[in-house]
Amino acid sequence: MSAKIFGNDNGFPVVQAFGSFTMDLFTPKSDLDLSVNFTAETEDLCDRKKKIKVIRKISKVLYSLQRDGIYCGVLPLVSARVPIVNVIDRETGIECDITVENKDGMTRSMVFKFVSSLDERFRILSYLVKIWAKIHDVNSSREQTMSSISIISLVAFHLQTRHPPILPPFSALLKDGSDSASVEKNILLFKGFGSTNKESVAELFVSLMSKLLSVESLWEHGLCASNFEASWISKTWRKGVGNLSVEDFLDRSQNFARAVGKAQMQKICRCLTDCASNLTEFVRGNIDATKLKNRLFGRLNPDNLVSKPRLRGVKRKRKLKHSLEIRYKSQKRIKHVVPHEEPAHRAGAAPGTVAPAMVLASPVLLQQPTQTWCSNSGQSVGKPWWWSLFVVPSGFGYGLSVRVLPRAPHPGPGLLGRAPGDLPRPNSGTKLLKQVQLPGLLGRAPVDSIRSNDGIQLPKQGPLLPMPCQEQTE
Repeated sequence: MSAKIFGNDNGFPVVQAFGSFTMDLFTPKSDLDLSVNFTAETEDLCDRKKKIKVIRKISKVLYSLQRDGIYCGVLPLVSARVPIVNVIDRETGIECDITVENKDGMTRSMVFKFVSSLDERFRILSYLVKIWAKIHDVNSSREQTMSSISIISLVAFHLQTRHPPILPPFSALLKDGSDSASVEKNILLFKGFGSTNKESVAELFVSLMSKLLSVESLWEHGLCASNFEASWISKTWRKGVGNLSVEDFLDRSQNFARAVGKAQMQKICRCLTDCASNLTEFVRGNIDATKLKNRLFGRLNPDNLVSKPRLRGVKRKRKLKHSLEIRYKSQKRIKHVVPHEEPAHRAGAAPGTVAPAMVLASPVLLQQPTQTWCSNSGQSVGKPWWWSLFVVPSGFGYGLSVRVLPRAPHPGPGLLGRAPGDLPRPNSGTKLLKQVQLPGLLGRAPVDSIRSNDGIQLPKQGPLLPMPCQEQTE
């Protein structure tokens, strides 16, 4: 299709895949990321106007094929930071995201591909967290939740900040440049880097959830996870402080999680809390392993192995408009019953007593589900839906009331392993961010020493991550 539209100039353009497919981190419902490249350069030399022009030409052809029933859901997004056109193959249901000269995306995919070769736990843990996020609807940048690149980066960051660390800082991998040859050469220096860490994938999953839950109230104060430095840093972006901050290791002025909205961040935190509660119930013996896996990762349905075409563009707007009209009409039908005087012999009260007004509530409120929480005794307790709307002061962190169960006796080696004391305490002189210790699944999980993004190194107890020794280098 590209050759038909743009011709052939010394073998260009070429269409190359990147993203989760090339990183071997894709799931059955993952999008296929494609880049139409007109040069062999590793740097992006194509200006934005040319990219938009190419996207519009490709969209025009895709629209004609959509009318023939070959594709559906064609949606060009030329106003996005990276101009893109989305399209779904009608026969397979596979969704493609087509960009132009997306060399940064290809480089990031290449780096993660090399990193995954250092330790297999990175790839497996990335799978687990991505599936957990998809099951709980917090893995979609379009819906203002976490993108796949931000999830994978958080997994890599967690492995970088274990003691001993499992992955090296990305600054050591990119010190000679971001081209494939340089990164591959530096990767060889770190073979066996994390072999001294014997934590299982299950232990790493639990400690990652505990870590993210423990720093929940610090994101809005500038806390940022940096793969480049392999440490927590303090950072503000052009639009202020992000609701979730995961630094782009190639362009450090960008935030991988910039799409996360404030309300969606609350949803992510609630999912983390529910995950901690389910793990605690499993440790206490209230649920078995099968039920725990179903709660965390859902049940595999063979009918849903491939993503189904979604309504886009005008059709989606019409569907939304139709649902709003139905809601408006239902609200108009809500009636308020005027209070009236009940006879004394029927109400069992003195004459003149007025019965309370009977007001019909909105059907949306009446159908709210109840939330089940675990009491200190480990029993499930049903709570009314309005109980979940309780809001604490905003300084606590996004106005959420985090209810984490008290720490159970440590079971020793097994699923949980040792407590996540993987991050050193900041010195008392560190005043950039206030150290907040929230009760996590396995007790308190302190935050690393914070480093400001202006290059000033704040005091800390010792090096967070040792560099490879001379013997390993040789």
